[in-house]
Amino acid sequence: MGVFMAHIAIIGAGMAGLSALQSLKQSGHQVTVFEKSRGSGGRLATKKVGNASWDMGAQFMRSHHSEFSKVLRQWELDGWVKHWNFQPHVIDADGIRRSADDVERFVGVSRMTALSRKLLEAADEFVASTRIVDCQYHQGKWSLTADDNRTFDGFDGLVINTPPQQAKPLLQNPAPELAQRCDVDMMPAWTLLLAFDQPLTSPNREEDIKAAFVHHPIIDFIAQNSDKPERDKPADGSPQTWTIHANHHWTREHAESPREWVQQQMLDAFFEVMRQPVKVTSEIWLHRWLYAIVDQPLHCGALQSANLPLTVCGDWLEQGAIEGAWLSGQKASQLLQQRL
Repeated sequence: MGVFMAHIAIIGAGMAGLSALQSLKQSGHQVTVFEKSRGSGGRLATKKVGNASWDMGAQFMRSHHSEFSKVLRQWELDGWVKHWNFQPHVIDADGIRRSADDVERFVGVSRMTALSRKLLEAADEFVASTRIVDCQYHQGKWSLTADDNRTFDGFDGLVINTPPQQAKPLLQNPAPELAQRCDVDMMPAWTLLLAFDQPLTSPNREEDIKAAFVHHPIIDFIAQNSDKPERDKPADGSPQTWTIHANHHWTREHAESPREWVQQQMLDAFFEVMRQPVKVTSEIWLHRWLYAIVDQPLHCGALQSANLPLTVCGDWLEQGAIEGAWLSGQKASQLLQQRL
């Protein structure tokens, strides 16, 4: 563990980077977070169009590990997340039925990005809208260069939290042995966001769907976003909102197809799987996640340079989903502090 207050740079403000931030701050270090987007969270993303809003990436958080269960409970006590109490459905060729699972699922309130913003508050500095394209280590310090030629110097340690395709070029110069580990397949996903002024209804209460795992050539998962805790509700005059994730294989096959065509295919598929007549949407939005989820995670937790204060984290190194990202960030922080 470090015996002095180091100045650490974290590239990427997704959950793994934010997890590493929490751990490093608890150990007393100074941390600067860099992010190519305007805000934090990565796939803890939210979209707002008109008077409708959606969680457009990760739909919920769940835990398989006791460490992450404790964190979720603490976040719940802090008021950062709430239990999303619903029974998921399964939709396939045989129809619509309730799933038998009893998993506890949590969501950020009042949106998923709200959790990332709370976690980001621990940072000493947040440098947004800044794409780091080069990392150099010289005389015991890291120097980072952005794509607009700005440089940021004087860091004692570095944590990289990006998809492997983006981490690889950053690692080529300082740690080519780690760059070789980045040949990992990240699968894409089209996501369609819908809003309806008149909520979809079902005559069968058993088919009152809040979220469903879907077995369909196009759709993989659907969620009624407006059903989540502390979201705008149709009963209060807000639209009913739905998030639809396409399956990864269909997305890859149609990753470069015209957006209008993809949107119509997903819209038609949504009404088909919901067994609903076509209705006019009040808002509609399509987003392509280029790096949605890892196909085969490395299950190593994090990557560590053999001789530099450098670690790499992300769900692709542990397991998919938010829990995997959090565990990876914790591991990256621990490994980095061994080098300080």
